[in-house]
Parts: sequence; C-alpha cells; structure tokens
Amino acid sequence: MATWGLRLGPGRREHLLEYARLLASYDRANVIGTRDVDGILLAHVLDSLSCFLHEPLLHAGRLADVGSGGGLPGIPIKIMKPDLTATLVESTGKKAAFLQYALDSLVLDGAEVTNTRVEDLGLAQAYRGTYDVVTSRAVARLSVVAEYCVPLLRSGGWAIAMKGGLEQEELSEGSRAVDALGARVAGITKVPMMSEVGEKERNLIILEKVRETPARYPRRPGVVAKRPLGVG
Repeated sequence: MATWGLRLGPGRREHLLEYARLLASYDRANVIGTRDVDGILLAHVLDSLSCFLHEPLLHAGRLADVGSGGGLPGIPIKIMKPDLTATLVESTGKKAAFLQYALDSLVLDGAEVTNTRVEDLGLAQAYRGTYDVVTSRAVARLSVVAEYCVPLLRSGGWAIAMKGGLEQEELSEGSRAVDALGARVAGITKVPMMSEVGEKERNLIILEKVRETPARYPRRPGVVAKRPLGVG
C-alpha cells in the first residue's frame, strides 16, 4: 500500500485482518473460495484497496458496491475511509447474509446491505443518481457493468470497474454503452503490482457520469446481461 502512496495505521491494519479472518472462517456459504487468510489479504483485500489509486475516492461521501459478494471491494474501502456512507448491493441471499454478519462483527457504522437486484435499485428514487462513487469487482463485461453502475451515480460521479485484462473489443463495446448511459470512459489505471502478490494484470476502468441517465436505463433484471448495450 505504501507503494501506492497509501498510509495504513495499526488500527486499520488489524481491522482488515479481522475482516480477512471472517471471510476465511465463515461456513454458512462459500463467499470467497479459500480459507487462507494470507491469500485473502494479498489477492482480495489488497486488490480492493487499489481503488484508492483513483484519487476522487479519497473525497467521496457516498459509495455503492455492486455485486459485493463477500464485501469486495466495499468493506476494505469502508475500513480505510470510516466516514464513507456505503451500500453493499448483493442479490444472492446467502452472500447478503454474510455481508450483514461482517458489518455487525466489524461494527462498521454508516454501511448497509441491500439484498436486491441492482437493476431494481437503479430505478428506486432513494438510490438512483445519489452516489459519488460506484465500484464493481470482476462482475461482468464493461458494457454490463456500466448499465449496473452509471444509473446510481450523481452527475459528476465516478464508477470504478475492477478488471483483469481488457480486450479492445470489450473496451469499444463498453464505450458505446457508457455513452448511451450518460457517461464516458475517463481513463484506465493500470495497477502497479508487487512480487509478493504476483505479476497478474489488474486495471481500474474509470467511468465519469457527465449527464443524466435516460429513464429507460437500467433495463429490467436479466435483460442487461443477456442483451448488453453497445454490441453490434
């Protein structure tokens, strides 16, 4: 984290370790796929904190984490920035139950779990157009992620799509989708990785919302993934 210009005090370090232990020990559902605490810290928690390479996240007041799963990247971000109001969006009931368990165990005030489809959340008046930053980690193709995330953003807000490799076809398709949703691809941040975590490729695709999203988006649940915007 120091390599990325981030400071981690002992209190936050212990809080992140406690979260990794929760992921490793939870036995009511498979939310992470491994019980190796060190592996979770390096491959998942540290990876999540790379979102802070996008400097506006440091100043955000309200964040939504789409397809949060085991709380990645939303919970590590909330631990690092306790004053952030966070919504963890997860449609799978067993994973949503873990998220609530984690928030309660870690005593993370100012965070909520919504066990619902993100398409429905994006149409709800209390959530649509209200977030400074929306994150997603390995959720879907860029065009699909954009339709999930952009409707939740306020104008001037940012979506951070965490991706591995990114083919030109996916980027071109995603750029067309982003434009239809009232946003633009503002940049691609390549995450500098260290030997301790391997040299796998990691990228942050940054979307900036530049105008209101048309009322017809997001489309109803299921359609977004089956018929992605920008294709063809």
